[in-house]
Amino acid sequence: MEWVQRLQVLELRTPGAGFTRLNEQINAWIASIGVQQGVLHLTCLHTSASLTINENADPRVLEDLSAWMEAVVPQDGRGPAGADGRRHRYRHDDEGPDDMPAHIRTALTAQTMSLTVDQGRLLLGIWQAVYLWEHRTLGSQRRVSCHFVGASSGDNARIQVATPQTLLNLRNSERINQAIQDRFDPQAWESSDGSDTEVDLLIDRLHQISDEQS
Repeated sequence: MEWVQRLQVLELRTPGAGFTRLNEQINAWIASIGVQQGVLHLTCLHTSASLTINENADPRVLEDLSAWMEAVVPQDGRGPAGADGRRHRYRHDDEGPDDMPAHIRTALTAQTMSLTVDQGRLLLGIWQAVYLWEHRTLGSQRRVSCHFVGASSGDNARIQVATPQTLLNLRNSERINQAIQDRFDPQAWESSDGSDTEVDLLIDRLHQISDEQS
């Protein structure tokens, strides 16, 4: 079995604090290097941004994560509270009031992650996506290192034996996720006025099917 290593640095511009989805860029790079199975190690090459895997269907999850982080580490530059209960400014403020909070947010999250590559794609759950989490208010030019170690596409042998049912489940998961992404309306959550949207009902039904099969 021929083992290969490849290294690539993704370059991307973030518009501001928030999440930038990386699935498509990473899968495109994996396809371009012609590899089949292995491990992909990601490293965010910054101290004011991080990596996370989270919900890929309901945008309110990312909004809630941002709100939670703002409550835990405010970006107003006033810093933590002292023994007297009064907040004092951060000492490190040369790059702006949002810089030190961004460093703290990075320390609370993840700079690296290792992911499985199977059949030339990231192996993720139906509802999972990989995100770069920008912690600076104005955004920045960001770099993410992608280091792949594994087998090339020319290898007929499998690193791990998979049953036909396992392969069928993986293919079905990809089709379901793509169908949801194709039908997703980013404004539906705001306009639904609390009532279930078509995507809500589809997601509920998929969970029911999953429970029945388990």
